[in-house]
Amino acid sequence: MNSNKISLLWLIITLFCAVLSAEPIDFETDAPYSVSIVGAINNPGTYPILGNTRVSELIKIANVVIDSLADESDKISEISSVRGIILKRQNKQTTLDLQKFYILGDIEQNPYLLDGDVVVIPAKSCTVSIVGAVHQEGIFEITKNDKITDILGLTFGLRNDADLQAVEIVRFVNNSDSIKTITVNLEKILKNPESNKNIFLQNDDRIYIRSIPEFHKQNHIKIFGEIKYPGIYAIEEDISTLFEVLNMAGGPTYRADLKNSFLQRKSHEDLLDPEFNRLKKMTIDEMTTIEYEYFKAKSRELRGKFSANFEKIWENHQSSEVTLKNNDYIYVSRQISTVNITGSIKNPGLISFIPNQNYLYYIEKSGGLAWNAKKNKIRIIKTSTGEWLKPNKKTIIEVGDMIFVPEKSEHDYWQITKDIMKIMAEIATVVIVIQNTTQ
Repeated sequence: MNSNKISLLWLIITLFCAVLSAEPIDFETDAPYSVSIVGAINNPGTYPILGNTRVSELIKIANVVIDSLADESDKISEISSVRGIILKRQNKQTTLDLQKFYILGDIEQNPYLLDGDVVVIPAKSCTVSIVGAVHQEGIFEITKNDKITDILGLTFGLRNDADLQAVEIVRFVNNSDSIKTITVNLEKILKNPESNKNIFLQNDDRIYIRSIPEFHKQNHIKIFGEIKYPGIYAIEEDISTLFEVLNMAGGPTYRADLKNSFLQRKSHEDLLDPEFNRLKKMTIDEMTTIEYEYFKAKSRELRGKFSANFEKIWENHQSSEVTLKNNDYIYVSRQISTVNITGSIKNPGLISFIPNQNYLYYIEKSGGLAWNAKKNKIRIIKTSTGEWLKPNKKTIIEVGDMIFVPEKSEHDYWQITKDIMKIMAEIATVVIVIQNTTQ
């Protein structure tokens, strides 16, 4: 038998002997301990517990509310301190901060209980409130000698957008309603917590940690239509340009009509227009001539349309011509090869575009005017601007334009005749009355 086998056999014999000589394991549950809990708790008293019970578990047991106290449970729990709990063990006394266990996981603040321990729950005496750029706002209990950095840990820390340069602590002065504001540089305090700038907190202090304005603001625009890669693109507001976005999106397709493309400023489209809103509530008869003209003009506008010459910007690479804002909407129009003619026309619809032709050419191609056409009110609606033009023979129609021919309103001539006769009879009556009174 070689030496390795001898060593292995010797190890097995040794372990076997150790097992035989060991005391038997008692798998029975340990006898319960007797501990007491007193103070600002729902049910103070002495409780039997097992040996693996921590302070927090005893508090849960003692906080079970009997029916007669159910309505008072919230009031009682609100006054209980969780940061100044006293554990009395034999002749020693230890102060526990259970909040650090609940929030920070500090297990040393939540020890196992031993037989005969007494847990004292004092009433909550001092609190501060903290609001702003922290992960958990609220009212927090403070203990003696707590500083700003101590309370920050209980809020789960600062948010990334916290402005640390000017944190405000608002404090009451000498138990009066007068207040003073203490401004601290939290950034410097966090670098050196032992600094005297890390002031002690007082009861009822209010701490305000503001956010950095527009911190990491996510600006983007949407571009659709005849562009190679339509979609949403990130921009730097007032820095990124229309040309840069067109370029990022791969540029216009061969079907694009840059002349009729547009940029709509969504951030401005809902600007309040009190005058337009007022006119919308009125009838046309109630409006003055200028009010009606204003109403018509505003109704025809594409709200938020930004004046931009896409053709010029793209062809000349004018990267600084138009800067973009968050939520801008860019639409690259498709080439149109027709003119739309509508209204009092024999055959209204789309007519193939022929360069350098006026509106009369397209009216003729559509079959001519209908019998009730209002010739002197024909208008051209420009596709590029939405402008309404009163045309003449020299007015050139461009691709995509619309020719609108309104119809004459129908008249009830018999009703008109009756109205005239009625008015004349009333005038005759007035004349007779006047003559009789002057005689």
